[in-house]
Amino acid sequence: MPKLIVTLLLAATLSGALPAAAAQLFVTNTKSDSVSIIDTDTLEVVGTIPLGKGKPNRIVFHPEGRVAWVVYDKSRDLGVIDAEARKLVRRVKVGGNPYNLAFTPDGLHLLVLDWSSDTSEDAVIFYDLRAEKVDGRVEVSTWPAHGVFSRDGKLLYVSGETAGDVTVIEVAARTIVTRIVHGGGDAMGLALAADGRTLYAAAGENKAILKIDTATHTTVGEIALPGIVHEATLTLDGKFLYATLRKANTIVVVRTEDDKIVATIPQKGYPDLVTMEPSGQWALVTNRYADLVAVIDVRTHKQVRAIPVGRAPHGMALRPRY
Repeated sequence: MPKLIVTLLLAATLSGALPAAAAQLFVTNTKSDSVSIIDTDTLEVVGTIPLGKGKPNRIVFHPEGRVAWVVYDKSRDLGVIDAEARKLVRRVKVGGNPYNLAFTPDGLHLLVLDWSSDTSEDAVIFYDLRAEKVDGRVEVSTWPAHGVFSRDGKLLYVSGETAGDVTVIEVAARTIVTRIVHGGGDAMGLALAADGRTLYAAAGENKAILKIDTATHTTVGEIALPGIVHEATLTLDGKFLYATLRKANTIVVVRTEDDKIVATIPQKGYPDLVTMEPSGQWALVTNRYADLVAVIDVRTHKQVRAIPVGRAPHGMALRPRY
């Protein structure tokens, strides 16, 4: 990232001087090489950003909300999007085969979940945004997929898609604390309860979501589901867990109070990721093979709308309100 952009980001973060804006959801269209921008108040597409060739996939916003980074699956590089100008400003190579991204809570490092390639091993790469260079890496199991931070930001939990595990990384020391193995391939989604005590981990082909005690890093419960589990996302009030069974074109809703399935929501085409919009009323779900984002009413657990986007939508990133 150019140093001027980094300087602006850090200055805005410290001063709180960024202009107010409505919440926006950025959706990557893997076959349209673009991002669709959805206004989460009106649930309408309000803009499209061309991203160039390379199959853009996962996307993450910097904590201050002005810049988003996107992964390109085919070209194996990253793109930097200026959300205010609505344009791609740079592409950069970090790692050999990046799959997903996360920012440290302080916004100083970009973490790249990198899959094994001819130039790299499966690892979490620490990229210093100010120095514009890699300054650390932690090797993990095969295909690191999703990452979520502990509430104090000291630990990072990373799912291993093909290994069927969760690796716990101490962020400051950049060392592995432990690895929780469940053996369910196609393991992806992670969701942390608001109090930080329970981590929900999709165990993929085990057809279950694990409940992990973050104090002991042990599995303390298992929620059986009727299919291979991809994503696991908590509603904002923490009362429900939305899980995508993408191969079954279904979303399953679990009540966290007693771990009971309370709803099954059919989907049109391979539901992938779930994002809760800021008011807590809607769950937004990418349907990759239907070229749409489904809108689910969290109060009734029913789909109320489909938002047409580009071709093969997958990644989503909610632009922070400020």
